[in-house]
Amino acid sequence: MTELKLAGNGLLIPPQYLKEIGAEPCVRRIKGGLLIESRHQSLAREQLCDLVARLRIPAEPDAPGEDEIAALVDEVRSQRARHR
Repeated sequence: MTELKLAGNGLLIPPQYLKEIGAEPCVRRIKGGLLIESRHQSLAREQLCDLVARLRIPAEPDAPGEDEIAALVDEVRSQRARHR
């Protein structure tokens, strides 16, 4: 397998490293590096972050109850199953 190489001001990543990711990978900066992932994985990560943000709301007076939280978790699981 071809090795990763520094090229000018960038990093050359051979296509065989990315073939499983799909034709249009998502690339974004994260603390300490870059994250390269498929569009599907990127969408799943965004949905999970949204769910976590909504689940952290319970400190507020109009926080969702246990049934609403369970429904949100079921919704995410259902969406995940449809994307498999």
